[in-house]
Amino acid sequence: MTTNSSAARALAPPPPVKSQPARTVETIDGMCRIPRLDLMRGGRLHCVRVAWRLVGPKRAPIVVVLGGISANRNVASDQGKRGWWCDLVGRDRAIDTNRYRVLSFDWVGGSGGSSGPVPGSFGRQSFPAVSPDDQATALRWILGQLDVKRIRGFVGASYGGMVALAFAARFPQCLERLIVVSAANRPHALATAWRSVQRRIVRLGLTSGAGDQALSIARGLAMTTYRSPEEFDARFAGPATADEGFYRFPVDDYLEARGADFVNRIVPESYLCLSESIDLQDVDPDQIRTPTTLVAVRQDQLVPLVQMRDLARRLTDRCRLVELESLFGHDAFLKEKDALTPVFNEALAGELS
Repeated sequence: MTTNSSAARALAPPPPVKSQPARTVETIDGMCRIPRLDLMRGGRLHCVRVAWRLVGPKRAPIVVVLGGISANRNVASDQGKRGWWCDLVGRDRAIDTNRYRVLSFDWVGGSGGSSGPVPGSFGRQSFPAVSPDDQATALRWILGQLDVKRIRGFVGASYGGMVALAFAARFPQCLERLIVVSAANRPHALATAWRSVQRRIVRLGLTSGAGDQALSIARGLAMTTYRSPEEFDARFAGPATADEGFYRFPVDDYLEARGADFVNRIVPESYLCLSESIDLQDVDPDQIRTPTTLVAVRQDQLVPLVQMRDLARRLTDRCRLVELESLFGHDAFLKEKDALTPVFNEALAGELS
């Protein structure tokens, strides 16, 4: 089933999220310790730490929420700290923490509270390749620690969507509903090519002692793939200005700012690990039996619409495909609150048609 969301919104605004009776929402931070993690690509990690957060009322159904490689366990705003997906996760939001307990975790291989590469360890092979399947296994360990046999839903966007698909294929008995935004069962070859160039930039920087600068440049390049050509042209078309013998263009400040912000949140070695992990995705859709909602963005350059349609076709009648129009392209999951709210509400609360 394909839904043209932009056409629907032209007829009527999305229904408001129904407020739930006030309940005590608690935030619990925890650490899962995995004695040994045998990785899908042949490596092995010992004494793995996985930092997780659970937000919501006691005994409420659990919904796992995961995002891109720069996301972390701070999904909903808490104690004055803004969550990275607070427009969609929180009290009276689409994923309502009055109604659900939201579980998220820091990526294995990242720069958060979970185990990851040691800064400065590039070239020493100190951290093996981690796939989305391995992140799914880490989540299974967390659920075991919490004594949770089955979760209400898994909402994954971008890299988190890849992990969600891997989890659904490996642990179908643990999952009731699957909601995947802008992620497919395998990486698109052109997207892999873009990320490969970004990783080469970072590796070159690390070997020359300029890892942070290289990471900033790579992130700037990545930003050109996250948004649509139409958005870039609308925001940054304009004349160049001379600056100390060089010309600067309207887009330069934006790309440099996004690169500098990224360097403050992730170390180059972790970026290499997680970027590579995206391109190690390999899920057989025939193994997924969970009722699934896929959300595709027609302007997404990284996960083309044709790829999402093919995944929906392979999931057959178990799947509903929602197609959105958005100038934000792959980043639509961070920007299109009004379009995603009714989709999440229906997928989590109602039966799929």
